[in-house]
Amino acid sequence: MTDQDGGASGACPWHAEAVPLYETVNEPDRNRVWDALRSRFGQVAPVLLEPDLPAWLLLGYEENLEVMRDWGTYSRDTRRWNEIRDGRRKLDAGLRPAMGYRASALYADGAEHARLLAPITDALGRLTDTRIRTDITEAADRLIDDFCAEGRADLVADYADLLPALLMNRFFGLEDTYGYVLGELSGIIWTADGARGADAVVQLRNYFAGLVQHKRAHPGPDLTSWMMAHPTGLTDAEVIDQLVLLSGAAQEPTANLLGNVLRELLTDPEIAREYASGGLLLDEIVNHVIWTEPPMQVLSARFPTRDVVIDGTPVAEGEPLLLGFAPAHADPRLGRPDDDSGSPLPSGHNSAHLTWGAGEHRCPAQSLARQIVGIGIERLLDRLSGVRLAVDAAELRWRPELMSRGLAELPIEFTPVDPPVRHVERPVGPDDGPAEPEPEPNDLLHRVMRWWQGSGRRRRP
Repeated sequence: MTDQDGGASGACPWHAEAVPLYETVNEPDRNRVWDALRSRFGQVAPVLLEPDLPAWLLLGYEENLEVMRDWGTYSRDTRRWNEIRDGRRKLDAGLRPAMGYRASALYADGAEHARLLAPITDALGRLTDTRIRTDITEAADRLIDDFCAEGRADLVADYADLLPALLMNRFFGLEDTYGYVLGELSGIIWTADGARGADAVVQLRNYFAGLVQHKRAHPGPDLTSWMMAHPTGLTDAEVIDQLVLLSGAAQEPTANLLGNVLRELLTDPEIAREYASGGLLLDEIVNHVIWTEPPMQVLSARFPTRDVVIDGTPVAEGEPLLLGFAPAHADPRLGRPDDDSGSPLPSGHNSAHLTWGAGEHRCPAQSLARQIVGIGIERLLDRLSGVRLAVDAAELRWRPELMSRGLAELPIEFTPVDPPVRHVERPVGPDDGPAEPEPEPNDLLHRVMRWWQGSGRRRRP
């Protein structure tokens, strides 16, 4: 950060004023946090992501939009971070994943970004709408089959957290068994348990390295094989990094959005009635939730390629700027939405939110994410009757996370129903024997499965 007269500094003299954002993770009303920062600092606030990790948080809608669109001035490449550049930190040396670096499209700019992104967008473009809808429906049904006879479930752990992973695992070209593993690994990474998270990162890397290893020997009509065969000519290491990016972008934001929309339907009787009667479209409810409880509240990071001034605040070259989706959506300069229609969701028709990004780093899979949420909710409500919260709405708690916004759990009750007979293989849980003959010892996917089987995670049917 810079001192108040705009001079650059290596030690960041604004440390004394920077607000420890990590101390606000248990605040249920995050808008109070954004309002307090805005009233004190304006549209750009000095914050601490960790006790020794200062950054600027963009609070204003226009300020966020400007930074996302101007990739020439605001780079996504973490190697431009002033603390990396000046040798005070090293890449991947104990950094949180959002502030780390990989050779993926997420961290690249310009021509390199386009080169790395092309295999992702072209592979996604080969997924037909029929295949997408079929796979989402089948994956959703498989998860519902796991709990529909019990009359109760946790829609976060049993459904929202697993559906995106199960689906992406199918698109990657693996059997559903590994989808459960991918979902649980992805969830562990976001927990506060640093040791378990670090272990999960290693296993997740093994999953993707094993996936590429497997598809190199057994290509098929799947995202992995298409990316590996793309004329761009990605190396295996580059394919792994793009798959990690694709999985991460699909998992946490989509799982949170699915859970947050289900929460809205289960806690607001008026919205539930309007949706059931056809007075509200599901897309309107999704838009409303994205505005009010975006699945990613804060996103790291952009790094100015030169000294800049944002809303009167001087920011030096290389100082990290955090994108603030949640504070931008609550920017009072946007005004209150016009609600002449009498709809309970005045923001439901407004799709100008920032959740999918803008500019060259705009999410290439937003349509897929919306389909996962939409079909996932439709299948759940079609399959189960009498769905209701199993606890008082006031008892629901958000996970204590800084950047994402998702529920810790969403317990429901419903009328039990026997699952239909489906001739599909079931995932092998901890303490079970091997599901198939012992593979070669260098099979990384098998190592991941063995780790999961012995990890003590909840056993699946």
